[in-house]
Amino acid sequence: MSNDVYGYILLNTKLDYKSTFNNYIKSSSLNIRDINKRELFNYPPNLIPNNESFIFDIADGPNSINAEYLIDYSEFAPDTDIDFPTDPKERLDILINTLIDMINITNTSKMVVSMTQCNQIETIKKIKFAEMRDVIHADFAKYQNPPNTLYEIICE
Repeated sequence: MSNDVYGYILLNTKLDYKSTFNNYIKSSSLNIRDINKRELFNYPPNLIPNNESFIFDIADGPNSINAEYLIDYSEFAPDTDIDFPTDPKERLDILINTLIDMINITNTSKMVVSMTQCNQIETIKKIKFAEMRDVIHADFAKYQNPPNTLYEIICE
């Protein structure tokens, strides 16, 4: 099975953040890749982005193609070699902090991101930026797995 994190942020074309954003992506320990909107698997048509967006996929690290460990909600043994904390909440915080950084750097009005197993979106939630961390953590705790949820995060 494949754990996946992909989505987009609406770009604020009035601000000059591209250099800072590109440097952030290059220096990230995660693999944040620019993808095509055709790779937003199972997104409903009304949530497919326009041309003024950065469409992304986030993977575990430079050589990874998915978020296998990042959003796996299992507690790993302390001697497991996964380059992440063994606590699933700590790993999820790494992802959430990355999403928050992306929002703050670009000063976007909206981010849409899905966290799924095998690209299966079962739920769509529209949430506020301020509640993002609590909602995502609650969903992972509820399902003990990636929640197969698409989050429309409104940033005000």
